[in-house]
Amino acid sequence: MSDSARAVIDAIAAQWAVPGTAVVAVDRNDVVFAHYSGQSDVSARTPVGARHLFPIGSISKTFTAVALLQLLDGGRIRLDTTIADLLDWLPEPLRSNEITLQRLLNHTAGVIGSVDALPDEIGQATLYTGALSTAAPGSFFHYSNVGYILLGLAAATVSGRSLASLVEERILDPLRMRDTVARVTYDDYEALACGYQPRRDDRPWVPGDALAPAPWLEVAGADGNLAATAIDLGRFARMLLGGGQLDGTKILSTNAFEAMVSRLAPSGEDVLDLHGVAATESSRYGLGINVERCAGHTVLTHGGGMVGYASFLIADLDAGLAVCVLTNANGDTPVAEAIARCTAAELVGPGQVDINRLDPRWWDAAHVEKAGFLGQFRSSGGEVIHVSAAERRGELARLSVSGGGDTAPLLRTWGQRAVTTLPKLRRFALTFEGDRWHWGATELASDTTPVLVSAPDNPLTAFCGHYRCYSPWFTNFRVVLRGDRLLLIAPGGVEAPGDETELVPIGPAMFRIGADERLPERLTFGPPINGASPWADRGGCRYSRAFTE
Repeated sequence: MSDSARAVIDAIAAQWAVPGTAVVAVDRNDVVFAHYSGQSDVSARTPVGARHLFPIGSISKTFTAVALLQLLDGGRIRLDTTIADLLDWLPEPLRSNEITLQRLLNHTAGVIGSVDALPDEIGQATLYTGALSTAAPGSFFHYSNVGYILLGLAAATVSGRSLASLVEERILDPLRMRDTVARVTYDDYEALACGYQPRRDDRPWVPGDALAPAPWLEVAGADGNLAATAIDLGRFARMLLGGGQLDGTKILSTNAFEAMVSRLAPSGEDVLDLHGVAATESSRYGLGINVERCAGHTVLTHGGGMVGYASFLIADLDAGLAVCVLTNANGDTPVAEAIARCTAAELVGPGQVDINRLDPRWWDAAHVEKAGFLGQFRSSGGEVIHVSAAERRGELARLSVSGGGDTAPLLRTWGQRAVTTLPKLRRFALTFEGDRWHWGATELASDTTPVLVSAPDNPLTAFCGHYRCYSPWFTNFRVVLRGDRLLLIAPGGVEAPGDETELVPIGPAMFRIGADERLPERLTFGPPINGASPWADRGGCRYSRAFTE
Protein backbone atom coordinates (compact mmCIF):
# COMPACT_ATOMS: atom_id res chain seq x y z
CA MET A 1 0.00 0.00 0.00
CA SER A 2 2.92 2.36 0.63
CA ASP A 3 4.08 2.06 -2.99
CA SER A 4 0.75 3.28 -4.35
CA ALA A 5 0.73 6.16 -1.86
CA ARG A 6 4.24 7.18 -2.92
CA ALA A 7 3.20 7.06 -6.58
CA VAL A 8 0.21 9.32 -5.91
CA ILE A 9 2.30 11.83 -3.93
CA ASP A 10 4.95 12.00 -6.64
CA ALA A 11 2.35 12.29 -9.41
CA ILE A 12 0.54 15.22 -7.75
CA ALA A 13 3.85 16.96 -6.99
CA ALA A 14 4.96 16.58 -10.62
CA GLN A 15 1.62 17.58 -12.14
CA TRP A 16 1.35 20.73 -10.02
CA ALA A 17 5.07 21.63 -9.96
CA VAL A 18 5.58 21.31 -6.20
CA PRO A 19 9.27 21.90 -5.40
CA GLY A 20 9.43 19.60 -2.36
CA THR A 21 7.21 17.52 -0.08
CA ALA A 22 7.44 15.82 3.31
CA VAL A 23 4.63 13.38 4.10
CA VAL A 24 4.20 11.36 7.30
CA ALA A 25 1.31 9.09 8.29
CA VAL A 26 0.79 7.88 11.86
CA ASP A 27 -1.53 5.69 13.86
CA ARG A 28 -1.99 5.97 17.62
CA ASN A 29 1.27 4.12 18.26
CA ASP A 30 3.88 5.25 15.74
CA VAL A 31 4.79 6.41 12.25
CA VAL A 32 3.39 4.00 9.66
CA PHE A 33 4.51 5.80 6.49
CA ALA A 34 7.01 8.49 5.51
CA HIS A 35 7.92 9.92 2.13
CA TYR A 36 10.25 12.79 1.28
CA SER A 37 10.58 14.01 -2.28
CA GLY A 38 11.74 16.97 -4.31
CA GLN A 39 14.02 19.73 -3.17
CA SER A 40 14.15 21.99 -0.14
CA ASP A 41 16.32 24.41 -2.13
CA VAL A 42 15.95 24.22 -5.89
CA SER A 43 19.00 26.31 -6.78
CA ALA A 44 21.26 24.29 -4.45
CA ARG A 45 19.52 21.02 -5.44
CA THR A 46 19.16 20.09 -1.77
CA PRO A 47 16.73 17.19 -1.32
CA VAL A 48 13.96 17.43 1.26
CA GLY A 49 14.96 15.57 4.41
CA ALA A 50 13.36 14.50 7.67
CA ARG A 51 14.95 17.38 9.64
CA HIS A 52 13.77 20.19 7.36
CA LEU A 53 11.40 22.66 8.98
CA PHE A 54 8.39 24.05 7.10
CA PRO A 55 6.16 26.88 8.36
CA ILE A 56 2.79 25.23 8.94
CA GLY A 57 0.68 28.39 8.66
CA SER A 58 -2.84 28.10 9.97
CA ILE A 59 -2.32 24.63 11.42
CA SER A 60 -0.79 26.77 14.18
CA LYS A 61 -4.36 27.78 15.05
CA THR A 62 -4.92 24.28 16.42
CA PHE A 63 -1.94 24.76 18.75
CA THR A 64 -3.34 28.13 19.84
CA ALA A 65 -6.68 26.48 20.55
CA VAL A 66 -5.01 23.74 22.60
CA ALA A 67 -3.18 26.40 24.64
CA LEU A 68 -6.50 28.18 25.34
CA LEU A 69 -8.23 24.92 26.23
CA GLN A 70 -5.43 24.13 28.68
CA LEU A 71 -6.15 27.47 30.37
CA LEU A 72 -9.82 26.48 30.38
CA ASP A 73 -8.87 23.18 32.06
CA GLY A 74 -7.01 25.20 34.68
CA GLY A 75 -10.02 27.38 35.39
CA ARG A 76 -8.27 30.53 34.13
CA ILE A 77 -10.87 31.34 31.45
CA ARG A 78 -14.33 30.32 30.28
CA LEU A 79 -15.48 29.87 26.70
CA ASP A 80 -18.10 32.59 27.20
CA THR A 81 -15.46 35.09 28.38
CA THR A 82 -15.44 38.11 26.06
CA ILE A 83 -12.19 39.16 24.44
CA ALA A 84 -12.69 42.72 25.78
CA ASP A 85 -12.70 41.36 29.34
CA LEU A 86 -9.17 40.10 28.77
CA LEU A 87 -7.82 42.85 26.48
CA ASP A 88 -9.28 46.09 27.80
CA TRP A 89 -7.26 48.22 25.35
CA LEU A 90 -9.01 46.93 22.22
CA PRO A 91 -10.63 49.49 19.88
CA GLU A 92 -14.40 49.88 19.92
CA PRO A 93 -15.33 47.51 17.07
CA LEU A 94 -13.77 44.63 19.03
CA ARG A 95 -15.28 45.53 22.42
CA SER A 96 -18.63 43.94 21.63
CA ASN A 97 -20.00 41.64 24.34
CA GLU A 98 -20.82 39.16 21.57
CA ILE A 99 -17.14 38.48 20.76
CA THR A 100 -16.45 35.54 23.07
CA LEU A 101 -13.51 33.16 23.15
CA GLN A 102 -15.66 30.33 21.81
CA ARG A 103 -16.84 32.39 18.85
CA LEU A 104 -13.30 33.47 18.07
CA LEU A 105 -12.14 29.85 18.31
CA ASN A 106 -14.77 28.57 15.86
CA HIS A 107 -14.76 31.65 13.60
CA THR A 108 -18.32 32.80 14.37
CA ALA A 109 -17.45 36.14 16.05
CA GLY A 110 -18.01 38.08 12.82
CA VAL A 111 -14.49 39.55 12.69
CA ILE A 112 -12.89 40.31 9.29
CA GLY A 113 -10.60 37.71 7.81
CA SER A 114 -7.24 39.44 7.85
CA VAL A 115 -5.35 42.71 8.22
CA ASP A 116 -2.28 42.41 6.02
CA ALA A 117 -0.84 45.90 6.32
CA LEU A 118 1.09 45.23 9.55
CA PRO A 119 3.27 42.28 10.60
CA ASP A 120 2.86 42.71 14.38
CA GLU A 121 -0.15 41.24 16.15
CA ILE A 122 -0.63 44.06 18.65
CA GLY A 123 -0.48 46.57 15.83
CA GLN A 124 -3.13 44.64 13.92
CA ALA A 125 -5.40 44.53 16.96
CA THR A 126 -5.03 48.17 18.05
CA LEU A 127 -5.48 49.52 14.51
CA TYR A 128 -8.47 47.34 13.69
CA THR A 129 -10.93 49.48 11.73
CA GLY A 130 -13.00 46.77 10.10
CA ALA A 131 -16.70 46.19 10.39
CA LEU A 132 -18.28 43.19 12.07
CA SER A 133 -20.57 40.75 10.35
CA THR A 134 -24.27 41.63 10.34
CA ALA A 135 -25.10 37.99 11.08
CA ALA A 136 -26.46 37.02 14.47
CA PRO A 137 -23.55 36.22 16.82
CA GLY A 138 -22.48 32.60 16.54
CA SER A 139 -24.62 31.95 13.45
CA PHE A 140 -22.14 32.56 10.60
CA PHE A 141 -18.81 30.83 9.98
CA HIS A 142 -16.33 33.35 8.63
CA TYR A 143 -12.67 32.34 8.82
CA SER A 144 -10.62 34.99 10.60
CA ASN A 145 -6.88 35.27 11.11
CA VAL A 146 -7.52 38.42 13.14
CA GLY A 147 -9.68 36.42 15.55
CA TYR A 148 -6.79 34.08 16.30
CA ILE A 149 -4.37 36.94 16.75
CA LEU A 150 -6.74 38.17 19.47
CA LEU A 151 -6.82 34.70 21.03
CA GLY A 152 -3.02 34.56 21.13
CA LEU A 153 -2.88 37.94 22.85
CA ALA A 154 -5.53 36.76 25.32
CA ALA A 155 -3.59 33.58 26.11
CA ALA A 156 -0.45 35.63 26.76
CA THR A 157 -2.34 38.05 29.02
CA VAL A 158 -3.95 35.32 31.10
CA SER A 159 -0.82 33.17 31.42
CA GLY A 160 1.65 36.02 31.91
CA ARG A 161 4.00 34.67 29.25
CA SER A 162 4.29 34.89 25.49
CA LEU A 163 2.22 32.56 23.34
CA ALA A 164 5.45 31.04 21.98
CA SER A 165 6.61 30.19 25.51
CA LEU A 166 3.20 28.80 26.40
CA VAL A 167 3.15 26.54 23.34
CA GLU A 168 6.74 25.42 23.89
CA GLU A 169 6.32 24.56 27.57
CA ARG A 170 2.83 23.07 27.52
CA ILE A 171 2.59 21.44 24.07
CA LEU A 172 5.89 21.04 22.23
CA ASP A 173 8.03 19.86 25.16
CA PRO A 174 5.51 17.33 26.58
CA LEU A 175 4.92 15.92 23.07
CA ARG A 176 8.68 15.81 22.44
CA MET A 177 8.33 17.88 19.29
CA ARG A 178 12.02 18.70 19.60
CA ASP A 179 12.62 20.34 16.21
CA THR A 180 9.48 22.49 16.08
CA VAL A 181 9.74 26.23 16.73
CA ALA A 182 6.84 28.25 18.15
CA ARG A 183 7.83 31.40 16.31
CA VAL A 184 9.89 31.87 13.16
CA THR A 185 12.87 34.26 13.20
CA TYR A 186 16.00 34.76 11.15
CA ASP A 187 17.78 32.42 13.56
CA ASP A 188 15.72 29.58 12.03
CA TYR A 189 16.54 30.45 8.42
CA GLU A 190 19.10 27.70 7.79
CA ALA A 191 16.82 24.97 9.17
CA LEU A 192 13.85 25.83 6.98
CA ALA A 193 13.16 24.58 3.50
CA CYS A 194 13.15 27.47 1.03
CA GLY A 195 9.61 28.57 0.15
CA TYR A 196 8.58 29.26 -3.43
CA GLN A 197 5.97 31.37 -5.17
CA PRO A 198 5.21 32.30 -8.80
CA ARG A 199 7.85 34.58 -10.28
CA ARG A 200 5.07 36.70 -11.73
CA ASP A 201 2.27 37.73 -9.38
CA ASP A 202 0.25 39.75 -11.90
CA ARG A 203 -1.37 36.86 -13.75
CA PRO A 204 -2.72 33.41 -12.86
CA TRP A 205 -0.03 30.82 -12.32
CA VAL A 206 -0.05 27.94 -14.80
CA PRO A 207 1.78 24.68 -13.93
CA GLY A 208 5.15 25.02 -15.58
CA ASP A 209 5.42 28.79 -15.05
CA ALA A 210 8.63 29.93 -13.38
CA LEU A 211 8.87 29.95 -9.58
CA ALA A 212 11.05 32.17 -7.40
CA PRO A 213 12.08 32.03 -3.73
CA ALA A 214 9.37 33.58 -1.56
CA PRO A 215 10.19 36.54 0.68
CA TRP A 216 11.34 35.60 4.15
CA LEU A 217 8.91 36.45 6.94
CA GLU A 218 9.40 36.45 10.70
CA VAL A 219 6.13 35.37 12.33
CA ALA A 220 4.90 35.05 15.92
CA GLY A 221 1.13 35.72 15.65
CA ALA A 222 -1.23 33.00 16.85
CA ASP A 223 -2.81 32.64 13.41
CA GLY A 224 0.34 31.09 11.90
CA ASN A 225 3.42 31.10 14.11
CA LEU A 226 4.90 27.58 14.02
CA ALA A 227 7.39 25.75 11.82
CA ALA A 228 7.67 21.98 12.17
CA THR A 229 9.11 18.84 10.67
CA ALA A 230 6.70 16.26 9.32
CA ILE A 231 7.75 13.80 12.04
CA ASP A 232 7.03 16.35 14.78
CA LEU A 233 3.66 17.25 13.29
CA GLY A 234 2.94 13.54 13.23
CA ARG A 235 3.38 13.45 17.02
CA PHE A 236 0.84 16.25 17.36
CA ALA A 237 -1.53 14.29 15.09
CA ARG A 238 -1.09 11.22 17.29
CA MET A 239 -2.18 13.33 20.26
CA LEU A 240 -5.35 14.23 18.36
CA LEU A 241 -5.95 10.56 17.54
CA GLY A 242 -5.50 9.85 21.26
CA GLY A 243 -8.22 12.28 22.27
CA GLY A 244 -5.77 14.73 23.81
CA GLN A 245 -3.15 12.24 25.03
CA LEU A 246 0.07 10.77 23.62
CA ASP A 247 1.94 7.86 25.17
CA GLY A 248 0.37 8.49 28.57
CA THR A 249 1.04 12.24 28.48
CA LYS A 250 -2.15 14.26 28.85
CA ILE A 251 -2.22 17.47 26.83
CA LEU A 252 -5.96 18.04 27.08
CA SER A 253 -8.55 16.70 29.46
CA THR A 254 -11.35 14.53 28.09
CA ASN A 255 -13.78 17.40 28.56
CA ALA A 256 -11.56 19.91 26.82
CA PHE A 257 -10.98 17.62 23.83
CA GLU A 258 -14.70 16.94 23.62
CA ALA A 259 -15.36 20.69 23.57
CA MET A 260 -12.78 21.06 20.81
CA VAL A 261 -14.59 18.68 18.47
CA SER A 262 -18.21 19.38 19.50
CA ARG A 263 -18.53 23.18 19.93
CA LEU A 264 -19.11 23.54 16.19
CA ALA A 265 -19.82 26.44 13.88
CA PRO A 266 -22.80 26.05 11.53
CA SER A 267 -20.38 25.31 8.68
CA GLY A 268 -16.66 25.03 8.10
CA GLU A 269 -13.83 24.83 5.62
CA ASP A 270 -14.40 24.01 1.96
CA VAL A 271 -13.31 20.48 1.07
CA LEU A 272 -11.63 19.47 -2.18
CA ASP A 273 -13.70 17.12 -4.32
CA LEU A 274 -11.18 14.44 -5.30
CA HIS A 275 -11.94 11.42 -7.45
CA GLY A 276 -11.24 8.22 -5.51
CA VAL A 277 -11.52 9.93 -2.12
CA ALA A 278 -14.69 9.35 -0.09
CA ALA A 279 -17.04 12.34 -0.20
CA THR A 280 -17.31 14.52 2.89
CA GLU A 281 -20.82 14.52 4.31
CA SER A 282 -20.39 17.62 6.46
CA SER A 283 -17.70 20.15 7.34
CA ARG A 284 -18.01 22.26 10.49
CA TYR A 285 -15.31 24.17 12.33
CA GLY A 286 -14.77 23.33 15.99
CA LEU A 287 -12.43 24.99 18.47
CA GLY A 288 -9.29 25.35 16.39
CA ILE A 289 -9.91 22.36 14.13
CA ASN A 290 -12.23 21.54 11.24
CA VAL A 291 -14.51 18.59 12.02
CA GLU A 292 -15.75 16.53 9.09
CA ARG A 293 -18.05 13.55 8.79
CA CYS A 294 -16.90 11.17 6.09
CA ALA A 295 -18.21 7.63 5.51
CA GLY A 296 -19.55 7.66 9.07
CA HIS A 297 -16.16 8.65 10.53
CA THR A 298 -15.19 11.80 12.43
CA VAL A 299 -12.24 13.35 10.64
CA LEU A 300 -10.24 16.33 11.94
CA THR A 301 -8.51 18.54 9.39
CA HIS A 302 -6.64 21.80 9.09
CA GLY A 303 -4.71 23.45 6.28
CA GLY A 304 -1.92 25.96 6.47
CA GLY A 305 -0.99 28.51 3.82
CA MET A 306 2.05 30.75 4.14
CA VAL A 307 3.92 32.83 1.61
CA GLY A 308 5.93 30.05 -0.05
CA TYR A 309 4.52 27.09 1.91
CA ALA A 310 1.38 24.91 1.89
CA SER A 311 0.58 22.30 4.57
CA PHE A 312 -2.26 20.03 5.63
CA LEU A 313 -3.17 17.70 8.50
CA ILE A 314 -5.95 15.10 8.41
CA ALA A 315 -6.76 12.78 11.32
CA ASP A 316 -9.47 10.10 11.11
CA LEU A 317 -10.46 9.48 14.73
CA ASP A 318 -12.38 6.30 13.93
CA ALA A 319 -9.80 4.74 11.61
CA GLY A 320 -6.96 5.80 13.90
CA LEU A 321 -4.93 7.16 10.98
CA ALA A 322 -3.52 10.66 10.38
CA VAL A 323 -1.55 12.14 7.50
CA CYS A 324 0.63 15.26 7.71
CA VAL A 325 1.84 17.01 4.54
CA LEU A 326 4.39 19.83 4.38
CA THR A 327 5.41 21.46 1.10
CA ASN A 328 7.32 24.51 -0.11
CA ALA A 329 4.65 25.28 -2.72
CA ASN A 330 2.97 28.66 -2.35
CA GLY A 331 0.23 28.84 0.26
CA ASP A 332 -2.50 29.93 -2.15
CA THR A 333 -2.72 26.40 -3.55
CA PRO A 334 -4.62 23.48 -1.95
CA VAL A 335 -2.09 20.99 -3.29
CA ALA A 336 -1.09 19.89 0.23
CA GLU A 337 -4.73 19.07 0.96
CA ALA A 338 -4.94 17.01 -2.23
CA ILE A 339 -1.79 15.08 -1.29
CA ALA A 340 -3.02 14.47 2.28
CA ARG A 341 -6.48 13.26 1.34
CA CYS A 342 -5.24 11.09 -1.53
CA THR A 343 -2.45 9.60 0.60
CA ALA A 344 -4.94 8.70 3.34
CA ALA A 345 -7.20 7.06 0.77
CA GLU A 346 -4.32 5.06 -0.72
CA LEU A 347 -3.07 3.88 2.67
CA VAL A 348 -6.55 2.56 3.48
CA GLY A 349 -7.32 1.11 0.03
CA PRO A 350 -4.50 1.05 -2.55
CA GLY A 351 -5.55 1.86 -6.11
CA GLN A 352 -8.50 4.10 -5.21
CA VAL A 353 -6.98 7.29 -6.63
CA ASP A 354 -6.66 7.69 -10.42
CA ILE A 355 -3.67 10.00 -10.82
CA ASN A 356 -4.81 11.08 -14.29
CA ARG A 357 -7.91 12.64 -12.76
CA LEU A 358 -5.67 14.83 -10.60
CA ASP A 359 -3.72 16.05 -13.65
CA PRO A 360 -4.71 19.64 -14.59
CA ARG A 361 -4.46 18.71 -18.28
CA TRP A 362 -7.29 16.16 -18.08
CA TRP A 363 -10.96 17.04 -17.74
CA ASP A 364 -14.01 14.86 -17.14
CA ALA A 365 -15.25 14.48 -20.70
CA ALA A 366 -18.91 13.92 -19.85
CA HIS A 367 -18.98 17.05 -17.66
CA VAL A 368 -17.28 19.14 -20.35
CA GLU A 369 -19.85 18.15 -22.95
CA LYS A 370 -22.89 18.45 -20.67
CA ALA A 371 -21.85 21.88 -19.36
CA GLY A 372 -21.32 23.26 -22.86
CA PHE A 373 -17.65 24.17 -22.53
CA LEU A 374 -16.88 23.38 -26.18
CA GLY A 375 -17.47 25.51 -29.26
CA GLN A 376 -16.94 29.01 -30.56
CA PHE A 377 -17.55 31.94 -28.22
CA ARG A 378 -17.69 35.63 -29.09
CA SER A 379 -17.57 38.86 -27.06
CA SER A 380 -19.58 42.02 -27.68
CA GLY A 381 -16.42 43.55 -29.12
CA GLY A 382 -16.01 40.78 -31.67
CA GLU A 383 -13.24 38.85 -29.91
CA VAL A 384 -13.50 35.13 -30.65
CA ILE A 385 -12.14 32.06 -28.87
CA HIS A 386 -12.67 28.41 -29.74
CA VAL A 387 -12.59 25.68 -27.08
CA SER A 388 -12.20 22.12 -28.34
CA ALA A 389 -11.35 18.61 -27.15
CA ALA A 390 -7.80 18.09 -28.38
CA GLU A 391 -7.57 14.48 -27.16
CA ARG A 392 -9.92 11.89 -25.70
CA ARG A 393 -8.83 9.00 -23.47
CA GLY A 394 -11.68 6.96 -22.05
CA GLU A 395 -13.69 9.17 -19.70
CA LEU A 396 -11.13 11.97 -19.85
CA ALA A 397 -10.41 14.71 -22.38
CA ARG A 398 -7.70 17.28 -22.92
CA LEU A 399 -8.99 20.71 -23.92
CA SER A 400 -7.40 23.43 -26.00
CA VAL A 401 -8.35 27.06 -26.56
CA SER A 402 -7.65 29.05 -29.71
CA GLY A 403 -7.69 32.76 -30.40
CA GLY A 404 -5.66 35.41 -32.18
CA GLY A 405 -4.02 32.81 -34.37
CA ASP A 406 -2.62 30.83 -31.41
CA THR A 407 -3.66 27.59 -29.69
CA ALA A 408 -2.74 26.40 -26.20
CA PRO A 409 -3.93 23.80 -23.65
CA LEU A 410 -6.78 24.80 -21.34
CA LEU A 411 -5.98 23.54 -17.84
CA ARG A 412 -8.15 22.90 -14.79
CA THR A 413 -7.40 24.42 -11.42
CA TRP A 414 -8.44 23.14 -7.99
CA GLY A 415 -11.38 25.59 -8.01
CA GLN A 416 -13.76 27.08 -10.58
CA ARG A 417 -11.10 28.64 -12.77
CA ALA A 418 -9.39 27.44 -15.94
CA VAL A 419 -5.99 28.77 -17.03
CA THR A 420 -4.01 28.79 -20.24
CA THR A 421 -0.73 30.03 -21.69
CA LEU A 422 -2.55 31.46 -24.73
CA PRO A 423 -0.97 34.96 -24.97
CA LYS A 424 -4.24 36.89 -25.36
CA LEU A 425 -5.76 35.16 -22.30
CA ARG A 426 -2.86 35.34 -19.84
CA ARG A 427 -4.03 38.27 -17.70
CA PHE A 428 -7.07 36.53 -16.20
CA ALA A 429 -8.29 33.02 -15.57
CA LEU A 430 -11.34 31.80 -17.46
CA THR A 431 -14.52 30.78 -15.66
CA PHE A 432 -17.59 29.14 -17.15
CA GLU A 433 -21.01 30.08 -15.84
CA GLY A 434 -24.35 29.20 -17.36
CA ASP A 435 -23.65 29.05 -21.06
CA ARG A 436 -20.66 31.33 -21.45
CA TRP A 437 -17.02 31.89 -20.59
CA HIS A 438 -15.98 34.88 -18.48
CA TRP A 439 -12.55 36.49 -18.77
CA GLY A 440 -12.01 39.65 -16.75
CA ALA A 441 -14.63 42.19 -17.85
CA THR A 442 -15.39 40.15 -20.96
CA GLU A 443 -18.25 37.74 -21.55
CA LEU A 444 -17.79 35.24 -24.37
CA ALA A 445 -20.98 33.53 -25.50
CA SER A 446 -22.01 31.37 -28.42
CA ASP A 447 -23.05 33.24 -31.55
CA THR A 448 -26.74 32.70 -30.75
CA THR A 449 -26.58 34.01 -27.17
CA PRO A 450 -26.73 37.74 -26.28
CA VAL A 451 -23.77 39.18 -24.36
CA LEU A 452 -23.93 41.74 -21.55
CA VAL A 453 -22.45 45.13 -22.44
CA SER A 454 -21.27 47.68 -19.86
CA ALA A 455 -22.60 51.21 -20.33
CA PRO A 456 -19.68 53.49 -21.30
CA ASP A 457 -20.84 56.24 -18.92
CA ASN A 458 -21.23 53.97 -15.87
CA PRO A 459 -19.72 55.85 -12.87
CA LEU A 460 -18.32 52.55 -11.55
CA THR A 461 -15.65 52.68 -14.28
CA ALA A 462 -13.75 55.16 -12.07
CA PHE A 463 -12.89 52.28 -9.76
CA CYS A 464 -11.74 49.85 -12.47
CA GLY A 465 -8.04 49.18 -12.80
CA HIS A 466 -5.03 47.37 -11.39
CA TYR A 467 -4.13 47.99 -7.72
CA ARG A 468 -0.94 47.06 -5.79
CA CYS A 469 0.51 47.10 -2.29
CA TYR A 470 3.69 45.84 -0.62
CA SER A 471 2.05 43.14 1.51
CA PRO A 472 3.32 39.71 0.37
CA TRP A 473 0.04 38.09 1.45
CA PHE A 474 -2.16 39.75 -1.18
CA THR A 475 -0.02 41.82 -3.50
CA ASN A 476 -2.40 42.96 -6.21
CA PHE A 477 -5.85 42.74 -7.72
CA ARG A 478 -7.85 44.12 -10.62
CA VAL A 479 -11.31 45.64 -10.52
CA VAL A 480 -13.42 45.17 -13.64
CA LEU A 481 -16.94 46.05 -14.70
CA ARG A 482 -18.85 43.19 -16.31
CA GLY A 483 -22.28 44.39 -17.37
CA ASP A 484 -23.41 46.37 -14.33
CA ARG A 485 -21.47 44.26 -11.78
CA LEU A 486 -18.17 45.40 -10.31
CA LEU A 487 -15.80 42.48 -9.66
CA LEU A 488 -12.53 42.07 -7.76
CA ILE A 489 -10.22 39.56 -9.46
CA ALA A 490 -6.91 38.54 -7.89
CA PRO A 491 -4.41 36.45 -9.87
CA GLY A 492 -3.26 34.70 -6.66
CA GLY A 493 -2.09 35.36 -3.13
CA VAL A 494 -2.33 33.54 0.19
CA GLU A 495 -4.99 35.92 1.55
CA ALA A 496 -6.59 36.69 -1.81
CA PRO A 497 -9.98 35.25 -2.79
CA GLY A 498 -9.61 32.19 -4.98
CA ASP A 499 -12.47 33.13 -7.28
CA GLU A 500 -13.67 36.42 -8.72
CA THR A 501 -15.62 38.33 -6.07
CA GLU A 502 -18.49 40.76 -6.50
CA LEU A 503 -18.12 44.25 -5.04
CA VAL A 504 -21.51 45.35 -3.70
CA PRO A 505 -22.00 49.11 -3.18
CA ILE A 506 -22.96 50.00 0.41
CA GLY A 507 -21.95 53.67 0.50
CA PRO A 508 -20.14 56.39 -1.45
CA ALA A 509 -17.05 54.71 -2.90
CA MET A 510 -17.44 51.87 -0.37
CA PHE A 511 -18.17 48.25 -1.30
CA ARG A 512 -18.76 44.99 0.49
CA ILE A 513 -16.33 42.34 -0.75
CA GLY A 514 -18.63 39.47 -1.66
CA ALA A 515 -22.30 39.01 -2.52
CA ASP A 516 -23.25 37.53 0.89
CA GLU A 517 -24.66 40.40 2.95
CA ARG A 518 -23.22 38.89 6.15
CA LEU A 519 -19.60 39.40 5.05
CA PRO A 520 -17.71 42.09 7.02
CA GLU A 521 -14.90 42.92 4.55
CA ARG A 522 -14.99 46.32 2.86
CA LEU A 523 -13.15 47.95 -0.04
CA THR A 524 -13.08 51.74 -0.11
CA PHE A 525 -11.80 53.81 -3.02
CA GLY A 526 -10.17 57.22 -2.98
CA PRO A 527 -11.77 60.25 -4.68
CA PRO A 528 -11.23 60.01 -8.47
CA ILE A 529 -8.54 62.09 -10.12
CA ASN A 530 -9.01 62.58 -13.85
CA GLY A 531 -11.81 60.03 -13.75
CA ALA A 532 -9.91 57.27 -11.90
CA SER A 533 -9.55 56.45 -8.20
CA PRO A 534 -5.85 56.59 -7.26
CA TRP A 535 -6.06 54.16 -4.33
CA ALA A 536 -8.17 51.56 -2.57
CA ASP A 537 -8.29 50.49 1.09
CA ARG A 538 -8.96 46.85 2.03
CA GLY A 539 -9.37 46.43 5.78
CA GLY A 540 -6.72 49.04 6.55
CA CYS A 541 -4.31 47.86 3.85
CA ARG A 542 -3.79 50.57 1.21
CA TYR A 543 -3.35 49.73 -2.47
CA SER A 544 -2.33 52.29 -5.06
CA ARG A 545 -3.46 52.24 -8.67
CA ALA A 546 -0.71 50.54 -10.67
CA PHE A 547 0.66 51.96 -13.91
CA THR A 548 0.13 48.53 -15.51
CA GLU A 549 -3.23 47.39 -16.80
